[in-house]
Amino acid sequence: MISAQDRHRPGAAAIVVAFLLAAALVSTATRLSELLPVHDWWQVLVSPDLASYAQVLVHDSVLPRFIIALLAGGALGLSGAIFQQVLRTPLADPSTLGVSAGAYLALAAAGLWAPALAASMREAIALAGGLTAFALVFLIAWPHRLSPISLILAGLVITFVCGAISAAISLSYSLGMSGLFVWASGSLTQNDWSAVSRLFPYAALGCLGAAFLARPLGVLSLSDEGARSLGLSLSAVRLLSILLAVMLAAFTVSAVGVIGFVGFAAPFIARASGARRLPQRMIASVVIGAVLLLAADEALQQAARFMREIPAGAATGLLGAPLIAIFLARLPIVETPALPAAERRNRHPLLYLAMTGVVLLALIWISLSLGPSLAGWSFASPSQVQSLLIWRLPRLAAAAAAGILFALSGTIIQRMTGNPMASPEIIGVSTGAALGILLLVLLAPAFTPLTQLGAAAAGAIISLVAVLLMGRRSRYNPDHVLLFGIAINTAFAALIAVLLGTGLPKIYGVLQWMAGSTYSTTPTQATIAVVVAAILLSIAPFFTRWLDLLPLGAASAKGLGLNISASRAVLLLLSALSAAAATLLIGPLSFVGLMAPHIARTLGFQRALPHMIAAALAGAALTTIADFVGRVSLFPNQLPVGIISTLIGGPYFLWLMRKQGR
Repeated sequence: MISAQDRHRPGAAAIVVAFLLAAALVSTATRLSELLPVHDWWQVLVSPDLASYAQVLVHDSVLPRFIIALLAGGALGLSGAIFQQVLRTPLADPSTLGVSAGAYLALAAAGLWAPALAASMREAIALAGGLTAFALVFLIAWPHRLSPISLILAGLVITFVCGAISAAISLSYSLGMSGLFVWASGSLTQNDWSAVSRLFPYAALGCLGAAFLARPLGVLSLSDEGARSLGLSLSAVRLLSILLAVMLAAFTVSAVGVIGFVGFAAPFIARASGARRLPQRMIASVVIGAVLLLAADEALQQAARFMREIPAGAATGLLGAPLIAIFLARLPIVETPALPAAERRNRHPLLYLAMTGVVLLALIWISLSLGPSLAGWSFASPSQVQSLLIWRLPRLAAAAAAGILFALSGTIIQRMTGNPMASPEIIGVSTGAALGILLLVLLAPAFTPLTQLGAAAAGAIISLVAVLLMGRRSRYNPDHVLLFGIAINTAFAALIAVLLGTGLPKIYGVLQWMAGSTYSTTPTQATIAVVVAAILLSIAPFFTRWLDLLPLGAASAKGLGLNISASRAVLLLLSALSAAAATLLIGPLSFVGLMAPHIARTLGFQRALPHMIAAALAGAALTTIADFVGRVSLFPNQLPVGIISTLIGGPYFLWLMRKQGR
């Protein structure tokens, strides 16, 4: 039975959408009236006076931007509605499934390396990239029976990996970096009608295809057995529907760049507006998506009167965090499982730790002495190594220290939350630290290493506190904690994209640092990094009892005399400081905080102290390898250690997901 409160909710949502549309139209009319008198509007639309700057500006910029916002918003809304119906999760949309990131990466790579092909086959390249990304998400989530959580996690990690590759491309072609970031953030700025003419036929074709698929898609609301009993070919319907949804998203990316979460929000508001049947919901999603993007763009253009214009996609990305939080708050609360035990217990921990240390020392020696030269690959002699130390040792020390710090932070977070797939990079801690540093660099006239560490720590603490507070209701369910963290990550990443798209002179150096660059590390900075890592690693053993008890669950730990609130607060501070210091060294792009604790656990280290030490050694080894590979793989060019770590860690995370689903 529907309550009176439920009957009023649809009307409220519809009123909000109507208000947004009215506000957007008033804003557009106001801006037009400032440029042209009302009686010239029709002439500008059909036959502008080329001698009038105002009429050319309105005809070739203002009006195409208005239309492209409606087209792109409607296409993304319809794509999100189809994805949510096929995959049976309200969390699905092109940005959470990796489709937009895959399409963007394909277009960016083609534009840099095959510009002629990119110009002639823009839509086909975007479609291929989007389909490839979704195919990877599908393969990773298949062992989990395509559960909603597995689809979203796989999609978002694919997005992270595509972002790392895009960062590598932008670093290699620094002259086009600013424009690349603006496009990645979703720019609706138009100079002619070409984008409208490209997107309109595909959007119309998508709406027509959705109309034909509406009835079979509606049957998917039933169980698979019920749908088959009606003679429906589930595989064919799902395949066609996914192709249609990917096409709409990819072609939108090819026209205006990446615009996140419109496809997520539009179907949600459509349901809240009373659209219960699928055809109604699809039509409403098109309309609401168009209104949302238009209203957001108009708000940004009004704000641009007082500040630099913000890309529309970055602004809509800020909607993702609260919407994910709203949906997760409605999911059933389940008990948090204990941290999975290792497959075997290590009976000789000291021997394994010694072996890991020897491996790390060997990697350090190889990194310092092996490299390409005019005569080919060779090991440097002891005298040659002495001359190379000034160039190689500081960056190697910084990378190894960052690996130790990320591993320490990741071990604490995984044991504190009971989630072996959590890490400071995935749940937004590193992104929060990066945002704090970026704001400091852009706003402060001068700063010291200590103030940088303070800004990074503040951002990391805010992120981790927000994740833990939001995860508290779900009793720190691992999947919920990950998605809450990814929501924070998404919001902060959108803010960072806004700042990076400003084109300020300081941006290029910041971009190099965010990619994990250790190029300019000085001996003093390297010494400080090693000292900080040593201090935090020496402090951590004092809290190993807490880390042994917390994975048992709050009730068990409290029964053994542990003060849950105080212990979590102290561990939170230690983890945030470790992640902040590591982010300060090599940027937020890294999966070392995920990989190192898991490698230590697979070696059989279950108790907190040996687990932490083994993870620190593994983390230092991983970043040492990443620094070496980044230095020699494209010699004489170089890739930052953070990007290499992400390109290793992202696939590792996806492999771990697939393995756990078997």
